[in-house]
Amino acid sequence: MVVADAPARAASAIGVRFRRAGRLYYYDPGDADLAVGDYAIVKTPRGLTAARVVMPPTEVNLDDLRGELKPIVRPATDDDLVSMTNYRKEETEAERAFAKAIMTSRLPMQAVKAEYTFDGATLTLHFSSREARLELGDLVAEMAARFRTRVELRQVGPRERAAMRTGMGRCGRELCCATFLSELDTVSMRMAKDQNLPLNPDKISGACGRLLCCLQYEHDGYVQDKLAAEQAQGGDGCATSGACDSCGVHELKDVLGQAVAPGYEPEPKPEAPEPEPVRAEPPQTRRGRRPDRGRKAGGEASESGETGSRQEAKPASPRSRRRNRRRRRGRTRQRRQSN
Repeated sequence: MVVADAPARAASAIGVRFRRAGRLYYYDPGDADLAVGDYAIVKTPRGLTAARVVMPPTEVNLDDLRGELKPIVRPATDDDLVSMTNYRKEETEAERAFAKAIMTSRLPMQAVKAEYTFDGATLTLHFSSREARLELGDLVAEMAARFRTRVELRQVGPRERAAMRTGMGRCGRELCCATFLSELDTVSMRMAKDQNLPLNPDKISGACGRLLCCLQYEHDGYVQDKLAAEQAQGGDGCATSGACDSCGVHELKDVLGQAVAPGYEPEPKPEAPEPEPVRAEPPQTRRGRRPDRGRKAGGEASESGETGSRQEAKPASPRSRRRNRRRRRGRTRQRRQSN
């Protein structure tokens, strides 16, 4: 019995973004005629928000979407755009007031950005902090009383903070995360190693303090070139036919999801020899000299370190000599009294 695949469910959807390089979200345009660059009012957990259309109505597979395809509320009107422009001008003042309130309260956090909804119904204040939990009830009440609107505080990480604040990268261009990177993928130190880059974190870190996102741009090309060079030498992608564990080809194949050379078994690495016990140095005397150990009859030090038959007497200190004299005098006095 042959089971036919179920037909894919398709629907018309538009792609919108809430920020310049934000994540792409899909909405059902309905009967609205929207083009790229227009604004639409959509419903989000923060309430009604204006989003910019970046993808015209296109047929998409509903099985590839996350969650249900929600419809837009309505296209943005001219009054909505004017209101959005006015509230964006007030975001700078709100951010300064937020930063000043943090300094006054002496909280371990830093203001990142303030964002109004298009109608000013909600003010979202983004902040960064190393602390996982903070008591911010008083701060929220203070900001809500000042701006007379609903206030939400949202904590962001270092990479998202750099995307919001933007800046200049090492290449002299604006940060990638603030211009076109909508998804921040994982970047590892292995990518820098495959590209023969210096493994100094200060040289391969971005403005956020994390590894540069651009390390992943050409990583696949370097991996393919290295595999091609190894295959040119023979051995199914490895110069030694899988008999080594140092060329890195097998790790690269794991990255690409390819099978390792057949019959490959890495040789067990030799165990490091145990370090020899370090002999403790003899303690030093008060004058900085080492105490004399056993000496041979000829006056030479014993090679074995064992105590010899003759030992050089240690001279008594002046204090010891005075103490001995007092003891002798006391014993002499006792003998005289007994007689």
